[in-house]
Amino acid sequence: MKAGKFSMVSRSVWRSGRFKSLASERAKLVYFYFLTCEHQNGLGCYRLPDGYAVDDLGWSITDYRAAKAECEAANLIRYDEATQEIFVEKWLQNNPAQNRKHLLGMAKASMNIESTCFSELIDVALAELDKQLQPDPPPRPGYR
Repeated sequence: MKAGKFSMVSRSVWRSGRFKSLASERAKLVYFYFLTCEHQNGLGCYRLPDGYAVDDLGWSITDYRAAKAECEAANLIRYDEATQEIFVEKWLQNNPAQNRKHLLGMAKASMNIESTCFSELIDVALAELDKQLQPDPPPRPGYR
């Protein structure tokens, strides 16, 4: 999926009990990093080795891992150690496919996810989005 120039972040994050449960400022900052970093994609699931994040943030590995663990404990993200992938919880609910073509692009991008657990979560979420999408309107006569 082509990387966008920006990410949508819901203003409701500030009222989220899970976000408010983060005790440290670093955890809050790293959560916004997970939402908006250049590694992010339309699925909210992407490969992010710790070294990439440490380099991007300019933090020590210890500080980064502590902040990431705090986000995991708050159920804001999941991290698969084996594949080094981040899964942002509720990403697809907050950033759903806008139309069928968008959904197909998301499904294609999901084939790049290595984590079996994350792949299954995304497949379920995409199936639910598919049910919610209105059918594409038929083409208008005279237009190709």
